[in-house]
Amino acid sequence: MTKIDHISSRFRRPKKATGTTTSTSLAPAPGSSSPDVTKLAPAPPTTQHESPPALSITTTTPPGSSHSTLSNVSNQSDQNSNTVNGTRNVLHPPKSPLRSFHPFRSNKRARSPAPATLAIPTSPAVVNHDGIVEHEMTSPSKDQPQNGDGTSVDKPKIPAFLALSEQEIEAGFQDITWRERIRLQQGFQNPSPSFQFARIFSPEVRMLDRYANIQPWANNRVKLQVPEGELDYVNASPIVLHSPLNPEKRPPHRYIAMQGPKMGTMDHVWRMVAEQLSSPAVIVMLTETHEMGMEKCYPYFPRTPEEEPLQIGEGDVFGDGFRAQVKCANVEERADGAIELRKITVDVEGREESVVVWHLLYRRWPDFGVPALEDIDSFFELMRLSREKNASDDNPRIIHCSAGVGRSGTFMALEHLMRELDSGDLENYDQNHSEDLVFDTVNALREQRRQMVQAELQYLFIYTVLRKLWMEKYGVAEEQGEEPAAKRLEVDHDPFIED
Repeated sequence: MTKIDHISSRFRRPKKATGTTTSTSLAPAPGSSSPDVTKLAPAPPTTQHESPPALSITTTTPPGSSHSTLSNVSNQSDQNSNTVNGTRNVLHPPKSPLRSFHPFRSNKRARSPAPATLAIPTSPAVVNHDGIVEHEMTSPSKDQPQNGDGTSVDKPKIPAFLALSEQEIEAGFQDITWRERIRLQQGFQNPSPSFQFARIFSPEVRMLDRYANIQPWANNRVKLQVPEGELDYVNASPIVLHSPLNPEKRPPHRYIAMQGPKMGTMDHVWRMVAEQLSSPAVIVMLTETHEMGMEKCYPYFPRTPEEEPLQIGEGDVFGDGFRAQVKCANVEERADGAIELRKITVDVEGREESVVVWHLLYRRWPDFGVPALEDIDSFFELMRLSREKNASDDNPRIIHCSAGVGRSGTFMALEHLMRELDSGDLENYDQNHSEDLVFDTVNALREQRRQMVQAELQYLFIYTVLRKLWMEKYGVAEEQGEEPAAKRLEVDHDPFIED
């Protein structure tokens, strides 16, 4: 039993005793034996029973998703995941048999504190996609609602992927982790520079990376518009998430996932802002500059209007004379101090108009952890402000934490799926769909940037929040005696990065 299994077992309720014992194991294949099944349900010697069919749900790929055409990576990794002939069982996914195999050992240099306890309130607030609290949630009546003629009204059924147990969610995360390891292995083995998951091996970029094991894919990175022969690298990845349920009517979410700037990459970041974004632009910062005495992000912006403007390009690192000045116009606090909202202006030499950048610093999210549920309203407010201040849906928002993968990926996945929930398309989702939207979204993120939604705790948090929001939206309460599908794990180390 792993340390995580031991810790999480404290949260599991014992199963209720029943009058009969039923084996849920599949019948053994012809010619094989299974002592466990024989003990649970010994077959009479004179009677042959057919093997029960395996319960599976056919998975169809939503149009516009990055999975509409399976890559070589997905095809290979499916053999090691909970898929059978192109299907994925979202009701009872098995644990990956390869979860304990670690072909790559991480040498991540930054460690982080254990996250705080995630308490689930009994009467949470109902929050829509824009982060606005509509009303306080009260416990619904146990009596079944009725129509005017006295007949019962059927309540919507929660989607199967939001009813997964903690163990099933954990198995899904291990599957995603294994798929990424296969991509990394293929990146080592495939020398073609056009390969989708090609690695960056150029030694001169290493000094620009905050962490040795966090880099963009070579063919999905932001390239600076510098003179030929100059280094065009910045540790940032363009991210596009298409609506899995209605891509024709909902514009894709566009982001740039970026590492927390270093002192030596500040010029690269502001040049990227000037080249890639329209005014007004948005930067969402999900980390403090220092946490537990360690630098997580260099202070790459002026904090107050009184501070001297930052001078960009004084060293002419790009060899083309690019110069800019970064000033803080004003700063204010939102959501009881959880958000620092700054208006920053970037004046590029040779341009007539300034670039306005709205910089949103969120202060209540620990590294490798998740926001406490009592802070969730401020987190939704952060999402709403970032959309409201942006020039348009086509203008990507820069989202960064320290490495630009854990907290950043969780923000993107949750905001993206909250829009699908808010649309009403998840009301009777299982009638026409069987995909696990959380799994598919996180896997799509990792196909665009390594280690997005880095920690299992963050992956679990996405299910927890979506489940709570779904129940509040449709007035459905947890059934008495049922174990909550997603509960927070308490760990004293990062459950993904190896020591």
